[in-house]
Amino acid sequence: MSHDATPPGGAPAPLTESPPRLLDPRAPFLLPLALLLLTRGHFWRLLPFASEDAYITFRYARNLTRGLGLVFNPGEQVMGYTSPLWTVWSALGIALVKDPVLWTRATTLTLEALALVLVTRMLLKAFGSAAAWTFALFYASWTFLAARAVSGMENSAFFARLALSAWLVERRSGWSGVALGLLALMRPEGVVCAAIVALGARWKDRAVALVLAGLGMGALAALYGSPIPQSLVAKAQVSGTPGPWSGRHWWEWIVPFGFSRWPVMTGGSVLFAMAVVAGPARAAGAVTLARARREAPGLALLAGAGLSVWLGHSGFGVAYFAWYLGLPLATASVLVAIGLGRVTRGPWIPAGLALFVLGSWTIAPELYRVRTGTEYMSFAEAAQALGQVSHPGESVLLEPIGMVGWATKLRIIDEIGLLSPWVAQRRKQGDGWMTT
Repeated sequence: MSHDATPPGGAPAPLTESPPRLLDPRAPFLLPLALLLLTRGHFWRLLPFASEDAYITFRYARNLTRGLGLVFNPGEQVMGYTSPLWTVWSALGIALVKDPVLWTRATTLTLEALALVLVTRMLLKAFGSAAAWTFALFYASWTFLAARAVSGMENSAFFARLALSAWLVERRSGWSGVALGLLALMRPEGVVCAAIVALGARWKDRAVALVLAGLGMGALAALYGSPIPQSLVAKAQVSGTPGPWSGRHWWEWIVPFGFSRWPVMTGGSVLFAMAVVAGPARAAGAVTLARARREAPGLALLAGAGLSVWLGHSGFGVAYFAWYLGLPLATASVLVAIGLGRVTRGPWIPAGLALFVLGSWTIAPELYRVRTGTEYMSFAEAAQALGQVSHPGESVLLEPIGMVGWATKLRIIDEIGLLSPWVAQRRKQGDGWMTT
């Protein structure tokens, strides 16, 4: 029996690794957790602002704390955010500490540390030390994941909640239903993830999850007329769903084959450099996990949920937004961790991958710093200028809307239609919509 199997008598095993094991430098916890703190701390210092889109959620949250309701523009009931749970959580942070950037970064870091421990422990139990170390080190040190963690967006926390739900379901915890219900309210994709993880849950936990998610969806429908975010509807209307070939930015980095072009998105182009090894490892990991799904039900449910989201993005050709990549990438890293030892022999190839990850730190942080500076000059300075010359009740048509919305009391009409459904409808009629 492994060291963390269910104890005699059927009592659930502890939720987290016991302190002596966590502090053992030979186990895949202490060093990766230290790296997690180091990498997220570096980006926390390097990037003074949250991502532009995070400020959309923050304005909704601030208006909620001010008693104006869960709205962006007072009096306009439009669901322009994608995560009900994260928006309410941000409102709690504003009420407690005033600063939503500090609150979301600190809580995301806590959730990421929990996810690292839980997923690593499941890998250690089912597939051994090498798989556990591979996932833990990559998750803690990959630059994209580190930068996303301080963005103020909900995506890093989304993966953590998925990992927690899968862990609780595997352990038959009494909190499984609550975790699944909250997962469904985390993002639109959370409904799919919760439904897949619930396949391994007990019926009473499914019922609790269904009631909790239903109450949340019902409240959203009562407030906005539909539980489907207008932000999701507008993006689909404006960008369309052109299918898997046009949307190959979601999957062209997973195999070492150029599909008529090199990957065009920064995240995919960097990952493509590892595809000769990571592609076979990912496939081997998927096959191995499928065969061992009874021995590793939590990991199988987590991977099934994450892959379903990735397949949905790929199949529909969803427009690429970098923060959407977090869940598919974290899920893919689990499969690579399982499969790497099955497609390589000896230490040389893993050492080469480690060097590649380490070398990314000589390049990526500066790219993120420059991007943040560009956002500040383009958006934050515009927000400051508008704040100085505008008055409450006045309107402005623009895109993007996050920093301007956060820094001013203007009524915002956005060019995409996240807050203004009529704009999305008008844009469908073709060119010239801004002049008519």
